[in-house]
Amino acid sequence: MGLDNELKHVVVTPVKDESENLPELIFSMVSQTVVPFRWVFVDDGSSDGSLGIINEAADEYQWISLVSTEGGRTRRRGSHIAKLFNIGVDYCGTDWDYCSKIDADMILPSDYFEEIFQRFENNGDLGIASGNCFVNKRGSKKSELVEEDHTRGGLKTYKKDCYSQIGGVMEIDGWDGVDNVIAQMNDWSTMNFLDIMVEHRRPTGYHDGAIRGCFNSGRKAHVMGYNWAYLFAKSILHMAKWPPFLGGFSMLLGFFTAKLTMQGKIEDKQFVDFLRKKQRARIIRAITRKF
Repeated sequence: MGLDNELKHVVVTPVKDESENLPELIFSMVSQTVVPFRWVFVDDGSSDGSLGIINEAADEYQWISLVSTEGGRTRRRGSHIAKLFNIGVDYCGTDWDYCSKIDADMILPSDYFEEIFQRFENNGDLGIASGNCFVNKRGSKKSELVEEDHTRGGLKTYKKDCYSQIGGVMEIDGWDGVDNVIAQMNDWSTMNFLDIMVEHRRPTGYHDGAIRGCFNSGRKAHVMGYNWAYLFAKSILHMAKWPPFLGGFSMLLGFFTAKLTMQGKIEDKQFVDFLRKKQRARIIRAITRKF
């Protein structure tokens, strides 16, 4: 497809007790038509068989490495995941063209990176890209839909120039939305490609549960400085999902809890104004389509 054979692509995968998922992820990675230049696992104190699986793969493939950290007993999300990713990127150094964060519970199609890099080649303004996730439910694929410019936190590829310009990944809750906004502010496009499908072994929010996940989404909305009307509309949509009412209410509760406890948030006025302008435009488009 015209891809540069000398392209240097590094992948970072945070790990915490993923022995059930790692074999299929590793198989899907080593089967890629465009394999990574380097793949770094950052272990967060796994206590199952994850380390043995990774070490076995590293013995077979020289481009696979393991970095271990002293993780706690519980699985932590948000800013902690961003920290683990940054540890992996630092380990890789600066000699790369693209960097991906791929979570341990993904199964990639064999041409995943070939397709992603073709999109970068076709669009010089593309700075961050991801495929889209689906969950396999009783043999049928259920897509986890997001906005087309929101790249998935567990499935991101950064172009080096974009990554450098946005200052890398911020170690805050909501980091995987913040990086998209900052990239767009710097005239990069960010794209979630619906036609590049990746199996997600666990639905988004699996560890927290649906209600807790909505609560955390509300907290992240506070951190990012969401437009109030946009947040309210989003919560109303979640009230219509299962379990009814509770998800949307929990999202609002998370937002106001973060606000009342004065949780740290992004104070960059340019960032907040840019984000709110985007959200207002989405509300207007939704209303226009409705009528």
